[in-house]
Amino acid sequence: MRIAGGTLRGRTLKAPPGDVLRPTQDAVREALFSMLASVVPGCSFLDLYAGTGAVGLEAFSRGAAAATWVERSPRSLRLLEANLAACCGSPLPPGLRVVRADVAAWLRRPDLPPGSVDVAFADPPYVEREGEDDGMSALLASLRDSGLLAPRAFFAAEQRDRTPPPVCEGFETIVSRRYGRTSLTILRTRPDAP
Repeated sequence: MRIAGGTLRGRTLKAPPGDVLRPTQDAVREALFSMLASVVPGCSFLDLYAGTGAVGLEAFSRGAAAATWVERSPRSLRLLEANLAACCGSPLPPGLRVVRADVAAWLRRPDLPPGSVDVAFADPPYVEREGEDDGMSALLASLRDSGLLAPRAFFAAEQRDRTPPPVCEGFETIVSRRYGRTSLTILRTRPDAP
């Protein structure tokens, strides 16, 4: 697993053995950042269910001004922190931070300034069977209600193929694509959203 673009391009990231974690595939990350190429430079990026940290690191490599990784699994946190240290040094540069918390709980009481997130990415554990609801719409509603999103912010959801894509009042779907057994949906807050 490598960073595909930007200043950290080619850096190898530690990945978990076996199938305990399911890091975002290189092709899916490349597609995501190709779609958001004009948005990421200078943005504040939020990586929910961060796992190895690959997506947030890719955003930072491609010019994000700030990145926050939210993860609760101790095993994932060890990989995440090792990858961040290898790519960014220790202590982390200003604007980069790891939050050790359950995503749903953290969104109820986030510790980032209101309106500060330009791009949020979520890749929660996949559902067991295709077609099951993975709670992504509820997650998006929680993110909206947290007040973290900037006006016209983007939300990207990685899900198991054929899982219902996220739908939430105040958002419009920009694009939805399939990559093998993975689907990627990008939404944006509506211009008239409160």
